[in-house]
Amino acid sequence: MLRTRATLWQPCSPSTTSGFLCQPSLWKRQQSNRGRLQAAPAIAPPTEEVAVAQTDATDILSDVSFPKPVTPSTRAPLARSRPRTQQEVEDSDDPVRFPSTWEHRAWVWGTLTLLSATAALGLAKVDDWSDGFATAVTLVAGYYLADFLTGIYHWSVDNYGDGSTPVVGEQIAAFQGHHKEPWTITEREFCNNVHKVFKPALSFAGLLLVASPWLPGWLQVGLAVTTGLTCMSQQFHAWAHMKGSQLPASVIALQEAGVLVSRKAHGAHHTAPFEGNYCIVSGAWNPVLDNSGFFRQLEKLVHARTGVAPRCWEPADSPLFKR
Repeated sequence: MLRTRATLWQPCSPSTTSGFLCQPSLWKRQQSNRGRLQAAPAIAPPTEEVAVAQTDATDILSDVSFPKPVTPSTRAPLARSRPRTQQEVEDSDDPVRFPSTWEHRAWVWGTLTLLSATAALGLAKVDDWSDGFATAVTLVAGYYLADFLTGIYHWSVDNYGDGSTPVVGEQIAAFQGHHKEPWTITEREFCNNVHKVFKPALSFAGLLLVASPWLPGWLQVGLAVTTGLTCMSQQFHAWAHMKGSQLPASVIALQEAGVLVSRKAHGAHHTAPFEGNYCIVSGAWNPVLDNSGFFRQLEKLVHARTGVAPRCWEPADSPLFKR
């Protein structure tokens, strides 16, 4: 029995743990591999041509400047513009932080040009006192109609939709965001401030000019003035947020006379949940619409038909109204 074991097992090689027995086949393979490694020829040194090639490659790589990898510790921080506070805006020597672009100017002045042309063509049709009287009445009516329309529009964008709403999404986002930082409207140049209102009005102004040959003069003037005042209401709105020292004397006089909405009158709107004082041309319609419950009835109608509740139904401390 001992002889049989001797033929099957051999001592392990010195490289393995002593005291164990290894199979003969494994032990023989280890010895054979060790012999081949010892008999392998030494690696010859590189020839002169190879050495020259290696030197040339090293010189080429040394002339190449690779960009340094950017790690989180070396990456420049993102530039973030912190909105200025109302006091910082009022104390600043340069209150403009949002200048107008050429695109802004194109929308605004393009629309104003079309409306002015329509009004001029309408005035050219006035050739007797009856037409003149009708035109004067239309101008006054257009002024009050514009104030009413801004109230309806302001109420709608304050309470419904968001930035993704087709056509007027930009205006909705601007009006709803305005409640959180109302003073930023005073930091915008004229065209920057009003272009979002003039932009959708450009098509209507163009159609109005095209249709002017078939319209009576007084109606042309009235429609042009109403549209222009409705678009300009965003600038009247900005003036209502400015201090007297920031305004021309003529604007202050118009505000004090009630022709344009004043800072005090519009300030009543800026209290959460922003449920009244929506008209921003003169504000003449605000007492009528608010005291009659006009907007509350309109909101109930919309809710009954669509199931959508207005934002002003939220409590005053809702996150919707927080910065």
